[in-house]
Amino acid sequence: MDGSSMASTKDTAGESSDTASTSYQPFPEMSAEQEFFLYELETTDSGSIGLVLRYYQALKVLEELEHTHLALVEKYRFTQILAKTMSPVRNEIKAKAYSEFKDFLENVKKVACRIGRHASRCTAEQHSFGVSEAERARRLQQEAKQKVVDVEIAVSADGRLLRKNTSNGTAPILSQDSLEDDEKVSAQDLIDFTPVHRCCQIFNVLGAKEEFDVYYRQQRKDQCDLVIEPPSKMNSLKHYVDYLDEIIGFFVVEDHIIITEPTLVTSSHKDQLWESALKKIVHTMNSRFGGCPDVEMMLRMKKVILLFALTMKSYGYGIGPLYSLLQNFRDQYNEILMSEYCAQFERDLEKDNYAPINVENEEQFRAIIKEFPFYKRSMEQVQSTANLQEPFPRKFPYSRFVVSAYSKAKLYLQGCLKFMEHLQLTHSEMDDTVRRYANVLLSRWSGSLKSFVERKLSLVQLVQITVNIGYLEKSCESLGVYITKLTSGNELNVSMTAHQLSLTERVFRDARSEVEQQIEVCIRDKVDAFIELAQYDWELPASSGHASDYISDLINYLSTTFLSFTNLPSVLARHVCMQTCKHLSSRLSDVLLSPDVKAISMGALEQFSLDVMQCEMFTARCPVAGFDHNTLPMTFAHLRQLLELVMSNDWTSYLAEYGQENGTYVRVNATTATQLLEKMIEFEKKSAGFFGINKGDRKKLLDTIIRQLRALSAQ
Repeated sequence: MDGSSMASTKDTAGESSDTASTSYQPFPEMSAEQEFFLYELETTDSGSIGLVLRYYQALKVLEELEHTHLALVEKYRFTQILAKTMSPVRNEIKAKAYSEFKDFLENVKKVACRIGRHASRCTAEQHSFGVSEAERARRLQQEAKQKVVDVEIAVSADGRLLRKNTSNGTAPILSQDSLEDDEKVSAQDLIDFTPVHRCCQIFNVLGAKEEFDVYYRQQRKDQCDLVIEPPSKMNSLKHYVDYLDEIIGFFVVEDHIIITEPTLVTSSHKDQLWESALKKIVHTMNSRFGGCPDVEMMLRMKKVILLFALTMKSYGYGIGPLYSLLQNFRDQYNEILMSEYCAQFERDLEKDNYAPINVENEEQFRAIIKEFPFYKRSMEQVQSTANLQEPFPRKFPYSRFVVSAYSKAKLYLQGCLKFMEHLQLTHSEMDDTVRRYANVLLSRWSGSLKSFVERKLSLVQLVQITVNIGYLEKSCESLGVYITKLTSGNELNVSMTAHQLSLTERVFRDARSEVEQQIEVCIRDKVDAFIELAQYDWELPASSGHASDYISDLINYLSTTFLSFTNLPSVLARHVCMQTCKHLSSRLSDVLLSPDVKAISMGALEQFSLDVMQCEMFTARCPVAGFDHNTLPMTFAHLRQLLELVMSNDWTSYLAEYGQENGTYVRVNATTATQLLEKMIEFEKKSAGFFGINKGDRKKLLDTIIRQLRALSAQ
């Protein structure tokens, strides 16, 4: 029995060897199980054939004993004992196969990170990842030159091969040993997949293929759960890179197995593993890295995640959630970037000198124009009188703050675009996104401006800020064109879209409104301060013949102030001028009709009239361009008519024309006239002249006028 068994085994082994060296041909005397085993043997790599044959020979001996020889002597008791020992032998073979498979899993765990690193490097080279356009062009040119240059091979004195170029002399040929180990290995080089194939073949012969399939998938699922679990310490970018490389390595191995053993790993099983891993990766990145406050670190992490996504995509895995993760990080990145530029904007507000930029020569002039291409066209126009350009030094209407803000806005837009590269966004989507971020940035800058001007700033600062805001508004259109050039690859034929137009119309509106209000308040406060200096002697017997000192100083201040409004928008300048004149007229009326003033002499009234006349002369000169010559003087018309009425005692005309649109004193209110007349009467009571010859008639006349005025006031 032993001899025939050995001969049979030897023959079978010989047949297997012959069959393995040629194409597979079935033999009639073989069972289907034997034929399948020989087919598996043919497709197995040569390094594992010896061990497979050993297991196969053992299984063949068991098969012949059980089905051929023991069947002939089954009536003997020892055959029953021998039959019982066959099952443990099969179990031992199965255990050996399981043991080798577990060793395979341990090996995968050890080298998965290296496999992932190699796969990532290959993807980076394929996509020129992290290489600028200039560097990519340089490499292409270098490769083209290398193909053209004539190369001669020579042997050096130490035996090395040398490459001799006709143009560049001699250079040593680098061998593969000079490269890093990870750059020249793949998953097949780092891992021996023989245990997997062996288990598939052995369990197939044993008729337990499904058992091994279930075991394999469960073990790989458990291993996947371990791989995707992040380490407790992830303090640097390298920790994240190693974490993702190990995941890549795991799935590269799985991808190789599904190709070589398609029945062992199904697509649904692979997709389940990847879906589970993807959820864990997204959660890990959000929880561990989501609060990063550093924009540079965010950019590096974006590249790491993007390279991971491209690598997994090259193996056929879906990466949609990874792009969603990057978009979330994009919003976080832009929020951090925006906060930095808002802080810089506020610092520039604090340190600006709020004075127009002066340039001494053409070089300085061109430097400003290059940074901020908005300036007075008159600077470049030929002067009609001298037929020469405006001489130096020249002055720009805006301050350094505007140039700095415009430059920082462009840098911010470039920073926004950095994160959006390679995120599978169209030019239109990138353009819309950058414009949206630009709108938010400018809105926040407007809020910072509004908060800044709410402080007690000087009028010079407020006027310059208003001018600056005007040029910031003008720059919005240029920023829109700049965005289009950035997102369309710096093409020349670009046009504005409707998105950016809203910036010019609305974004700085609130800040401008606040500045204009502050300018009005500042000038009103200054007018009030001058009025407080007024020291009228209300019992003055005669006027001084000229305006009071305080009113002369006030007029000089207003003249200088309105002259500085040259660069302000004409509408704003006229509005502020009109409101200031109205306020001055109102304050003078308050001084004249103050309850603290009980009596007023004719001399004091004449002196007050001289001061009002000085104001009327100032308004008649139209200190701000654009007014009709009668518009500003009308702000003092009610005061002038009141003074003329009281000083001329023309009460008959006033009472007769009261209420008529064309009356001489149409702007005089009856109540106001009553108050001033009572103050005049009170002064006359104090004077000796009131008790003269006509005191009875005058007293009756004044009493009658007072009664009539009060009657008109009561209407």
